[in-house]
Amino acid sequence: MREVDTAIGILAMPKELPQEKVDAEIKGINLFKEILYSSTLWKINDAIARRPIIHCRVGELIIKLDPFQTIRNSYFNNDFHFVLKINGRKICVLESHNSDTAAIDPLISLLLLGEAGWPVKSTPVTMEEVSIEQQIIDRNLRLDRKRESKKLSFTVENKKDLLHAVSEIENGNSWEGLAAIMRIARTKFVCAMWTMNYVLNEIKPFIDSCSEQQIAQYIESPFESTDRIFLEKILLISNV
Repeated sequence: MREVDTAIGILAMPKELPQEKVDAEIKGINLFKEILYSSTLWKINDAIARRPIIHCRVGELIIKLDPFQTIRNSYFNNDFHFVLKINGRKICVLESHNSDTAAIDPLISLLLLGEAGWPVKSTPVTMEEVSIEQQIIDRNLRLDRKRESKKLSFTVENKKDLLHAVSEIENGNSWEGLAAIMRIARTKFVCAMWTMNYVLNEIKPFIDSCSEQQIAQYIESPFESTDRIFLEKILLISNV
């Protein structure tokens, strides 16, 4: 084993590794650093020179990447999984191995995915929750504001259902979309014990995908009669 000084720390690599491979990793890490230092999303904790950690926050999710351990695993263990965690959970992301490319290259791609806003079609399936969280943020739903309780938040499944509901509304199926949103509102109010005001504040950005006319039509024939209570209050807020 030999240690190589790189732009973000000291990397251990196999002693027998050809110099051209070492040079490729060093060059790739230089680019990795450039992206990292020009990013408003990604940060680096380089307190430990032999194990820098790259991290970012996407809404309620904290992503942590260990680039050096990922590179070491690929050379020493023939293991091409990212050493990656989301909110402390290990996430399985496996890149197709190409002996002609540096091990750092897929990690550069991950940084660029984040910079691109975690597009659904390009983000690994195992990181779907990140794409969902980013979509919520992109809709300016202000989900990062101070909550009544840290436990009061939508689940990943809730967020998927809410985004699907908005899609239904945008495709002309306002009744179906509103019914789906109101189902989540009722569940949070009754089962999760959210206050009425809190429920209204959280669902209003989704309801805003509808016109007042569409809301009024739904109120005339709701999926559940109690939906009227929420939506009539939403209309009052909108008209203030």
